[in-house]
Amino acid sequence: MSLRVPTTQGAGLGPQRRPDASREIIRESLTSLRSHLGMQVAFVGRFAGGRRVFEYVDADSTFYPISPGQSDPLEETYCARVTDGRIPELIPDTAEVPALQEIAATSLLPVGSHMSVPMRDENGEPFGTLCCFSTKADAGLRERDLEVLRMFGDLIGSHMQFLIAHEQASRRARARIDRVIVRGGPRIALQPIVNLVTGHTYGYEALSRFPAHRDWTPDRWFREAESLGLGPALEASALRASFAHLPDLPEQTVMSVNVSAHALFEDPDIAAMFTASEYSAQVVLELTEHDQVDDYEGLDDLLGPLRRAGVRVAVDDAGSGYAGLDHILRLGPEVLKLDRALVEGIGDHPGRQAMCEAMVRFTQRTGTMLVAEGVETGRELAALRDLGVLYAQGYHLGRPTIPD
Repeated sequence: MSLRVPTTQGAGLGPQRRPDASREIIRESLTSLRSHLGMQVAFVGRFAGGRRVFEYVDADSTFYPISPGQSDPLEETYCARVTDGRIPELIPDTAEVPALQEIAATSLLPVGSHMSVPMRDENGEPFGTLCCFSTKADAGLRERDLEVLRMFGDLIGSHMQFLIAHEQASRRARARIDRVIVRGGPRIALQPIVNLVTGHTYGYEALSRFPAHRDWTPDRWFREAESLGLGPALEASALRASFAHLPDLPEQTVMSVNVSAHALFEDPDIAAMFTASEYSAQVVLELTEHDQVDDYEGLDDLLGPLRRAGVRVAVDDAGSGYAGLDHILRLGPEVLKLDRALVEGIGDHPGRQAMCEAMVRFTQRTGTMLVAEGVETGRELAALRDLGVLYAQGYHLGRPTIPD
């Protein structure tokens, strides 16, 4: 039988490696390996807390005793003895190895033939094994079969190390995010939004600021939280922290807060925060979702009570990603935030000027307020004024500051 080694194409070997792709490669490898060797069971065992855990199992239809997630004390397993050299990696007939008779699995499963190779990390420490066995002895097993097992062990071991590292990193990230939520959410910095005609501050955008951690920008914090199922909880904590500043705002000014459509759908308490606030009329809800919205009717149902309470809806990053014309037309926002990528260098870029001019005309025709984001230079500001943009924010106009 020909042997199929699962390809790593698409598994993202390197920084972009994906856990789901690695898991699929491990499963495919076990199926191919077991079929090639003609054995009943192939599994990946992981060592954790003094136990051998069945992480992945592939078995023929006649074999049911083990399944992923089950575990045994490590010292009572073949895996421990193979790893430390007490028994050979290739055992065509377990009856010929007296040391195996003291292991309960030998008679309980039973195990008639067995092959196993340790999987080791970059420091040479064992973290698991790749194993195959059948309930009957198999005199046809040879050293070449063990070499095949070793080849698959190297492949699977690489993906297992990645998955273990990913699991550990996810636990650390979850703990980090949980700490922020438990402590009341991120700190909030307020960046002024300026009326370019009067020069007065029209309002502020509430921006989340997190404890310093390597290259974790605010966007990274929210991405990590979303990947761990904590996205809505972290967004809710940021909203509560932002709303705490509303009573201190000058009258007639607004606060713009960022919320994803996903969080609105997933956590009813988020919408309730907007409608329950006595300052609802001073709030602008910026939809930050960069993924496509699939249910605009449902989103409109969620936004309806907020709008009736006085909340205005803004589309963030207009002109990029899914913040396209169809998205804007479906949402009918009261405010458009012009993406900073269109603002950068606009004073020297006729194409960006033309796109901005079109957005100005669109907002004038629809009665929508246009706010330019990311204004960094006086030349950019002058160009936006000349194009008819009435509101803007950015470092040139005011940096985000955390209120005392």
